[in-house]
Order: sequence, then C-alpha cells, then structure tokens
Amino acid sequence: MAIWDGFLTEQDRKVVERRPRRLLNGFGERPALLIVDMNRGAIGENRPISEQVDRYPNACGSSAWATIRHMQKLIPIAREAGIPVIYSRHIFRATHDLPKAKDKNYLYSELSPLSELQPEIAPEPGDLLIEKQRASVFFQTGLIYVLLNKKIDTLLITGNSTSGCIRATAIDGVGYEFKVSVLEECVFDRIELSHKASLFDLQFKYCDLVSLKKTYEYIDTICKGHPYSSTGD
Repeated sequence: MAIWDGFLTEQDRKVVERRPRRLLNGFGERPALLIVDMNRGAIGENRPISEQVDRYPNACGSSAWATIRHMQKLIPIAREAGIPVIYSRHIFRATHDLPKAKDKNYLYSELSPLSELQPEIAPEPGDLLIEKQRASVFFQTGLIYVLLNKKIDTLLITGNSTSGCIRATAIDGVGYEFKVSVLEECVFDRIELSHKASLFDLQFKYCDLVSLKKTYEYIDTICKGHPYSSTGD
C-alpha cells in the first residue's frame, strides 16, 4: 500500500489503475548522493512541529529526525562505496546584498545559526557543497558542472522538503537527462498532505521513488562493479 492511497478519491484510483504505468528511469552506473538543505532551522527539535513553531517556525520536527536516523547509516555507506556525496545549503550571504541577507533573524541568512547544516549529518572532508538561494539545487548554481565533471548519470535525492526543494531538484534533474531516484524514507516535509501528494506526483510523472532497501542493493552492486538489475520493489 502506497503512503498516498488514503488521499486518493475513487476517481483518482480509477485513473491510476487504468492509465499505462510510467516506465521507470532505473539506475545508471555512476551515482551521486544529493543531500538537500538539511539546515538546522528546517530540522528543529525532535518533537511534533506544532510544539515548536514559536522557536522554529520552519521546522519539520519528528519527521526530519526520522530521516536523519536513516541518513546517518546511508551517508557513510555511500562514502565507502566511492559515491560522491553532495550537500546543498540554502543560504544568503551578506555579500549578495539580497533582501534579508544581513538579517540575523532570517532563517537562511549566513548571520543566523539556523542556516548551518545539521551537525549530526554534516559534510566531511571529500564531500561537496553547493550553496543556493532558490528551490532547485540546479538553479543558478554549479551543480550541473560538478555532475558533468564527475560523469554522474544517476541522482539519489534525499533531504528537505518534499514539496519544495526535493520536487524542484528532481524535476530539473530529469530535465537534464539524469536518472533520478527520490529515496522514500529520506525525504520529509512540514505538512503530511504536501509530502504524500508530492511523492505521488513525482513517481506518477517524473522520476523513480525507491526504498532504502532497493538503494542499498544498488550501492552494493556499485561496490562489486556489477550492473544493477531489479524485478521491482
């Protein structure tokens, strides 16, 4: 049972059942793990969002921390497999002189500690970092050049938030002809409806929605130097 099933109307279900299923993009040979905007202010504390909106108005709370626990296992495995780990950080530098860039109370100002990446999954030496100011990690950043330089053909996308930066980045990635997979257990949002509807849209129209189990199987084949094949989840 898919996580969005409870939101589908009877008419929706008929359309999904009768419409030809979109062919999967699958995995390629040279993946990169993309960790999107795990800023402290977007994470907040490990408790329900409604209990911390006064201190962390943009936090995703418990759902973010559930993802962090998965990432703490996934990221080291990717590093060990030689898969590039690429972080994005949504941040406005004071030198940009853009609105709120010098406002220390603004979540994404470099002057705010909430703009820092969550320390539990912070980048390590050898990881890459892309700074951005809009939803997609591709928009006016150097990401495409990094991926081309490393001859990446597959994006494994994780992070924050499903309906915003994850969705925008995934769609742009497909537009650049990458094989894009969004890792279901490793993305989250502030609103449950937004999260589930966005996952439905992405897998229905654009890219693959894959489980961590399938991802680990794929990484294992990368380590062994074998092409990946799957009969599906």
